[in-house]
Amino acid sequence: MRNVTLSIDDELLRQSRDYAAHQGTSLNGLIRQLLKRELAGPETQDWYEGFALISEQALGDSGSWKFNREELYDGRW
Repeated sequence: MRNVTLSIDDELLRQSRDYAAHQGTSLNGLIRQLLKRELAGPETQDWYEGFALISEQALGDSGSWKFNREELYDGRW
């Protein structure tokens, strides 16, 4: 691994560190994740963006669907 120096203003640095901490990672880890996601290729990026959009729109609501323990264990899932 190599070290890289970035120049960003103080407020962006503060916000970035806060965001990374909220995500349970370091600023270094956050930057690595962002770079990997951006460099993964268009198929991966399209899938991720589609999944993120659906997740935001659903707001954790699965409608009337409920987990059925028997179906889960039977492998029908």
